[in-house]
Amino acid sequence: MARDKVSAQCRSHFILTLLLMLAAGVSSAMAQTPADSIDGRTEALNAILPNYIDWQTAAMSGKLRMKKLPVSPSVRIFMRRNETISISVRASLLGEVGRIDIEGDTLLAVNKMKRVYCKESLAGIKYDYPDIIGDIQSLLLGRAVALQSGELSEANADFFDFRSLPADSIHSEAAWSLTFPRGRSDEDEFGYEYRINSIGQTEKLTLELSTSDHELALALDYTYLDKGFDLDISFTRDFNKKFDALIEFNDIDWEANAPSPVSLNSRFTCVGIKQFISSF
Repeated sequence: MARDKVSAQCRSHFILTLLLMLAAGVSSAMAQTPADSIDGRTEALNAILPNYIDWQTAAMSGKLRMKKLPVSPSVRIFMRRNETISISVRASLLGEVGRIDIEGDTLLAVNKMKRVYCKESLAGIKYDYPDIIGDIQSLLLGRAVALQSGELSEANADFFDFRSLPADSIHSEAAWSLTFPRGRSDEDEFGYEYRINSIGQTEKLTLELSTSDHELALALDYTYLDKGFDLDISFTRDFNKKFDALIEFNDIDWEANAPSPVSLNSRFTCVGIKQFISSF
């Protein structure tokens, strides 16, 4: 029974990672034309960009909470800018029970409880979208991203529609909405919106994708505390919630050391991604 609970935790975090990859990569073929006049752009950028400090390595540790899980596993995410994302899931008394490593053109996912792993090439995705790792990192850090143009900056701000919003419930000053792509209409198959508070922090990201078969939506809600922040993730398909989780992160460590590589011996079996997911 304990192993089944831990396996469910590993599966939840694996699904979360795939959703973040979807958010960064589904519109890799979209091209944008800069706008000439944008409402509130200057004020918004003056609030947002000072928060985007330069970094080389970062680590985020916290607890994963889901309603259907009887226990809350620990999560640690290590990132080397534009190169590496490593997600480790640990359970009390059991140590590390799962790992997802994204490095270069390879994704490695390990279920230590079942002694199986999956190794998949990301070469095709990175060919279409070379900056996908960096954009996933920005999403995890709560930073706005212009797809195919990187983290929000003065240089790519014209790819968004900026809109001033009424004062939010936390701060007395105005906040902003940033919508991508610029000029998005109801007929567009893909788009997303950031809600930014008056001190330049991302409070919400809503991503929507329409296909011939389904309506998909991913929402990331960021709540900032004295130390750290909470990230609430919700995924819906055809307006029915399919995934809901909360990660309570501590303060970000900007001088983090990389985790030790996963040790895979002869007792581990390499399987395809479908079989890996079914192992849970």
